[in-house]
Amino acid sequence: MMHACPHCHKLGVRNAAVRWSARENPAQCAYCGGLSHVLASTSSAIAMFTWVTLIGGAGLAFGLGSVVMAVAAVLVACAGNVWMWRRCELIPIDRKSAQTANRVGWAATALAVMMGLFS
Repeated sequence: MMHACPHCHKLGVRNAAVRWSARENPAQCAYCGGLSHVLASTSSAIAMFTWVTLIGGAGLAFGLGSVVMAVAAVLVACAGNVWMWRRCELIPIDRKSAQTANRVGWAATALAVMMGLFS
């Protein structure tokens, strides 16, 4: 499945690229080469929905002793995940902003590692 590029409005952004996109690692359109990403809050909300549905369904299935409940939870989590990723909005970003976000991300990671080593 392809998503519409916010720059040229053609179906040129791959689904896998959208799922892994972020400010520091944006998805690229196959037609115009424009960069875009999904907001972190959107991707986090989709992940939380999926995990809460799976864990809640597993808890209910275990508590009720029902395999049907476990299968239903997996189906709802998978269907909801796919549906939400298809409907998420891509936000355009320029190359300079993406490079800056990438550098800031690496600097924050390096700082966290240093703090972990020396604390």
